Amino acid sequence: MLSRSTLSLLQQAGESLYAAQQAMAQEVRSGAESVVDTVASLPFSAEADRAYAQLRTVARLSHELQAIEEQLRTAYQTAASLAQNDLQLLQALPLRRSPQISPGQQAQAEDAVVKPTPVKGVRASSKTKTQSSGVLKAQSLSSNDEKVLTYLERVLTRSAWSQMTQASIAEGAGIPKGSIAVAINRLKQMGRLTEGERGHYRLK
Repeated sequence: MLSRSTLSLLQQAGESLYAAQQAMAQEVRSGAESVVDTVASLPFSAEADRAYAQLRTVARLSHELQAIEEQLRTAYQTAASLAQNDLQLLQALPLRRSPQISPGQQAQAEDAVVKPTPVKGVRASSKTKTQSSGVLKAQSLSSNDEKVLTYLERVLTRSAWSQMTQASIAEGAGIPKGSIAVAINRLKQMGRLTEGERGHYRLK
């Protein structure tokens, strides 16, 4: 339904917006320190009033950017789910048979899911079905998924909920913040991760 280029553009927009929001938050912190200094030295001056008004404006802009970031994150998650549905219908390319593969093509091959082709008239044994299921499950994980799962297995348990932000998970796993929503959704779909209330996770 959605091409990878469109999904990539949404991801880049999210990363840029996140960087802008972080920069604006830093401006708020710096502005607050400046207002404190101004009020301390000139408590009843017009300069102090002007500095406080400017700080309120910057803080409002920071809040608006944060709200836009949340909306874009939701839109990206929806777009990623559409792209993931298409990927599940693709046959992964045999990487060893391709003499020249660009990094972008390799990432596409990693994310594609291999669907075993049934043979008419032959019923697969339970052992064969189990092995095929295991291969499918393993090949469904991209490199980002593996990094996120490895990190979460260090910090989460199966018995208790832990509250974490997606930004902190992305930082701990060492992946772009724009990619964390897709990785978390995929781990939940595969039964490796459970999410309770918003931002509460545990291993499954």
